[in-house]
Amino acid sequence: MNTTRRTFVALCAAVITCMATPAFSQDASTLERIKQDKQLRIGVTSAEPWFFKDPMTEEWTGVGVAMGEKLAANLGATLVPVETTWANAVAAIQANQIDLMFVLDPTEERKKAIAFPDAPLFYYAMGALVPTDSEVTSWEDIDKPGTRIGVTLGTSLDKNITEMAKNAEINRFSNNDEAIAAFAAKRVDVVVQFHPALVVQYSRLKLGKVILPTPVNPVPTSAGLRKEADPAFRDWVSEQFASLYKEGVPDQIFDAYLKSKNIDPTGIPGLVKEAWQ
Repeated sequence: MNTTRRTFVALCAAVITCMATPAFSQDASTLERIKQDKQLRIGVTSAEPWFFKDPMTEEWTGVGVAMGEKLAANLGATLVPVETTWANAVAAIQANQIDLMFVLDPTEERKKAIAFPDAPLFYYAMGALVPTDSEVTSWEDIDKPGTRIGVTLGTSLDKNITEMAKNAEINRFSNNDEAIAAFAAKRVDVVVQFHPALVVQYSRLKLGKVILPTPVNPVPTSAGLRKEADPAFRDWVSEQFASLYKEGVPDQIFDAYLKSKNIDPTGIPGLVKEAWQ
């Protein structure tokens, strides 16, 4: 067979690819690869308090990053943040670009594409930002004629509050920041979001207070990882999550992050549901 220029280039590319291929087998489990490379790759995206990129240093911090550092240390590995988006996170896991994506809820649709550990990472709940002098304690207190509720359009929270509120007025905004701005301008009386996001919004606003109205329905979140024949990594992550949660580590990390933003965590609901009483 004559060797054309195109064939020659293709052969060279194949040789280079083989030389760049890691020494471990393509069939090696994620856990084996991490132990060999000494690197744990996690997906990161701009979403406080889970992930935050300092614009000056370009360093990543946040609850998800701190949890990743815990797991990496327990594996004797270095944490490697890999930028992605929520929309692309599942694809990044499938493509072996990242090993874990923290704060990814284990929905039935996602379970078709990727795996999740059995133990939850931590919990959050539907919270409310209300005026500082407000005495409301329940969703029933909020659902009163004349109360204006702000929520982000098209979210699960929009669906939930629409089903719950029969008397209050619901105002929908295109994003979280617009809802918070409406609260600051007193165009709404209450803003509904998952409570950790509300806490961060509060840190910028310095108005009102964050509460978990009753009944409180904890929502478990997790971390996505690749589906593999060998369950070693998934089982290991599940054991780590269970142990860290039992020790209250998610709350410790969340409190530390709030303090780094000059927020006093006292009285702010954390990420361990048993402490919400």
